[in-house]
Amino acid sequence: MPLTLLKGPAREPVSLADMKDWLKIDGIDEDGLIAALIISARLSVETISAKALITQSWRLVLDEWPDRPFIDVPLAPVSSLAAARVYNADGSTTALNGAEFLVGASASQKPRLVLLKRQPAPMRPMAGIEIDLVAGYGDDGAAVPEPLKLALKMLVAFWFENRGDEPTAVPLRWPDEIARLLAPYQMRRV
Repeated sequence: MPLTLLKGPAREPVSLADMKDWLKIDGIDEDGLIAALIISARLSVETISAKALITQSWRLVLDEWPDRPFIDVPLAPVSSLAAARVYNADGSTTALNGAEFLVGASASQKPRLVLLKRQPAPMRPMAGIEIDLVAGYGDDGAAVPEPLKLALKMLVAFWFENRGDEPTAVPLRWPDEIARLLAPYQMRRV
């Protein structure tokens, strides 16, 4: 069930100005580096937590419909279904009615796409179903949980302070505090 990013976030959950305040940096000499570190830290936090911090579009690809009436989505929070389609034998697609799907969460708060009606089977054996989803806590960082933003800031600060100026024989590990901040947001398999 691979996910493909269709459109990334328009902005970051932590602004360059906020990050510079956190790092206590005044000048503009490091702006390019700090901006790159913010993006890298967001991607790392999103990967570890399976959370989209800022609104973005993703495509979920399936070979076939599941036997159960729902699809667990490996990314949260999902706000809407943008489109769904199945592939026909000739390679064309048939659009599916979005009203026949319900975006919700299971009892464990795992994102779920509920199939309200049986959908047509794809006519190609692999990647025959595409579901485009919108995920994220919103268009800016206001609704992103503070522990996730704090983990992002701490990771940027760690990378900023440890950018390879001093050679080390052992690769540096992230501070344990970052892992503790992210732990409640990770989806665990039982």
